[in-house]
Amino acid sequence: MSGKPQAKKSPSGGPRAGRPRTAGTDRTKHGPTPRRDAGRDRPGRRSAALAAALLGALFALAGVALGVALTVAGAIASAEIRDRHHQPVLGMTVTECRTTGEYRNLTRHCRGTDPAGRPLTYDGAPDSYRPGTVADVHCAPDGSCTTLGVGRHAVTALITTGGPLLAGACLCALTVILTRTFAPTRLPALRRPTLIRRLTATAAAVLTLTLTADLLLQLT
Repeated sequence: MSGKPQAKKSPSGGPRAGRPRTAGTDRTKHGPTPRRDAGRDRPGRRSAALAAALLGALFALAGVALGVALTVAGAIASAEIRDRHHQPVLGMTVTECRTTGEYRNLTRHCRGTDPAGRPLTYDGAPDSYRPGTVADVHCAPDGSCTTLGVGRHAVTALITTGGPLLAGACLCALTVILTRTFAPTRLPALRRPTLIRRLTATAAAVLTLTLTADLLLQLT
């Protein structure tokens, strides 16, 4: 007998085959071998992300512009109400009324006279006005008249205060979109509770001041 160990034989008599090696065996310690392009953004995916960010930024800018426009429109309407408050109140005797427009865009136009017999007009009069109705209205020197109810004051104040609210919300959204796209590492800083509380307090203060200023503008 020689000193060399003999290979084990299979039951059929031939040498037992060893365990075959698998081609492409994973050589990493904690998982599969990463691909070479892993961690790299594909050009198409990057372009799609930029396009989505650009579209979101445009919508946010449109919201800011709309908020500014609402604020300006509310301020103009408040100034008009203030001017109406300084106009004399006359007793208008309605002589005729007609309605123009279609469906929900109906407008009622009434004509009448004041106690001195001067002609007066009221565009946008209530549906309850009929010939012979006597109503107290604010009239301009040119004879155009209107009434100043609580609803008109409330709607004007809502528009004036809603403008800054919309503009501020869209401006915050624009900041988040730009940060997420060009500086994603700073995005967690925008979610800090301290910053959120400060922004909420600032928004509440701005809305309160805007509402107060608008009501003072209307009533003084």
